[in-house]
Amino acid sequence: MQTFVFVAVALSVVCSAESRRDGLAGGLGRTKNATPQTQRLVDSVQGEIIGQLPLGYDREQPLQFTAVSYKDQVVAGVNYFIKVETGFNRYIHVRIYKDLRGDASVTSVQLEKTLSDPIEYF
Repeated sequence: MQTFVFVAVALSVVCSAESRRDGLAGGLGRTKNATPQTQRLVDSVQGEIIGQLPLGYDREQPLQFTAVSYKDQVVAGVNYFIKVETGFNRYIHVRIYKDLRGDASVTSVQLEKTLSDPIEYF
């Protein structure tokens, strides 16, 4: 009986650790390379992203929005934390919320990021 309890507890711990690593509900998932779906999500809210950038951000060069990598967080919908290249080696981090109906909106934008900056909760 003690062996059974030990095995059950050990299996529970392993499964719990595996779930956290892959993005348990509420936790921030691991960094993944951007996919065509990630790029479509960025494209769908491009106007909102531009609206949150400071005036003159695009003065030096025209903006491009290329999704590079992302993390996701399962909530009542999904929060996407996406590293976006805006052109000429400039990066921003964009938080996009996609609700259960599939509607997406920009929650926040962080400026002055680099390719090597980790994506963190914001």
